[in-house]
Amino acid sequence: MREINEMTIFVEVAARGTLSAAARGLGLATSVVSERIAALEKRLGVRLVARTTRQQALTDVGRTYLEHCHLILAQLAEAERAVANHRDEPSGVLRVTAPTPLGRRRIAPLLAGFIAKHPDIRVELVLTDEYADLVAEGFDIAIRGGPIPDSSLVGHVLGLSRRVVVASPDYLKRGLALATPADLCRHACLVHNADASRRAAWRFGKGNAARVVRVEGALASNNSELPVEWARAGLGVAQKSWWEVAAAVHAGELSTVLEAFEPDDVPFVALHHGQSTRSKKIQLFLAYLVADFEARPLSAP
Repeated sequence: MREINEMTIFVEVAARGTLSAAARGLGLATSVVSERIAALEKRLGVRLVARTTRQQALTDVGRTYLEHCHLILAQLAEAERAVANHRDEPSGVLRVTAPTPLGRRRIAPLLAGFIAKHPDIRVELVLTDEYADLVAEGFDIAIRGGPIPDSSLVGHVLGLSRRVVVASPDYLKRGLALATPADLCRHACLVHNADASRRAAWRFGKGNAARVVRVEGALASNNSELPVEWARAGLGVAQKSWWEVAAAVHAGELSTVLEAFEPDDVPFVALHHGQSTRSKKIQLFLAYLVADFEARPLSAP
């Protein structure tokens, strides 16, 4: 098992960028991680990591080795899942990632019922607005909005959601024209980007009429919930999924605008690798998810 342990440590170093960060993630001393990487390089006879005073970067051969490590560790995890499937009750850890607002409002609350039905399954829920690499980051299921990004992934549609532009009544009382998407250039746009950059591409129109309007954000964040809060505070306009703003709209805190230019509904899907369909715990969780979203659709007010 020495080789597997060394691969696991190497993959963690590649993902975290530094030996110290990898050590924290693995619960090991930095000196232990450094020794294991050195031993791995000595055994292979090549330099995998180019070390600097602040961070570690992979060499060309290190990047090649990393690809093979991902495949081997994924196959090992699949082998363990296949063995676990022969047990009467599925068990083990199920790692799930979801966008922050959807995960907090919809996924986290339903876990209590799922765990009650399957007490031997332990769930790790990671909330992030960035797209996760299922293999590299060790996730079993990723819940995301939008089209399936990778042909090797299998997607189960959980529901569709309108994409709407909203602003507070107080902001709209200022009287600045907002009749077409072109008017957004004169408005304070509130945007979400993974890197918190102030530029964003907002989509309008359905089918062949669909087009993208690039907006410059007055405020931007890598947290997808903040544009809604900023809009409620009267700081500008935001384009969000309907389920994120429905409660605020019904409470009179936000109003929808540009309804005639709404884009096609956005699908929300639960993604997993095709080979993982044999995992009983993944099958059970997907079935539980789909049933919950059918009972409480995203499109509901």
